[in-house]
Amino acid sequence: MLTRNFTLEEFTRSDTAKSMGDPNAPEESHMRALHALACGMEQVRRVLGDRPISITSGYRNPAVNAKVGGVPNSAHALGYAADFSVKDMSPVDVAKALEASPLAFDQLIYEASRKINHISFDPRMRREVKTQKGGPGTPVVWGIAED
Repeated sequence: MLTRNFTLEEFTRSDTAKSMGDPNAPEESHMRALHALACGMEQVRRVLGDRPISITSGYRNPAVNAKVGGVPNSAHALGYAADFSVKDMSPVDVAKALEASPLAFDQLIYEASRKINHISFDPRMRREVKTQKGGPGTPVVWGIAED
């Protein structure tokens, strides 16, 4: 367990890695970032009424990150980011609740087409809130933009 509600396995599980035969194991240098990510996700959980959270993507080693089309300095590749969904909440409601909260984070991206949210706890903690209506590689706009 990284924290009370999150395991390392949740943040390293990857269908892409599995199909590549890659264990997607983080290096020791990523473990501090993954622990900070798990602590941040505990805060997300509290803000959202202690609802269960499902991590759909977390850490990606360089090979996995490249295979999914991620940029080399992706927050996922550094261990700072997770894509997630929340039980009994729509993704847009999750994004709005997190934006309205005092939670410290680096980026929150409501990914409308994928029906998930991306959050990162990069130490820069810029508190950027954005929306990506299309799939990966499509434009990102500032703020929470509903359909």
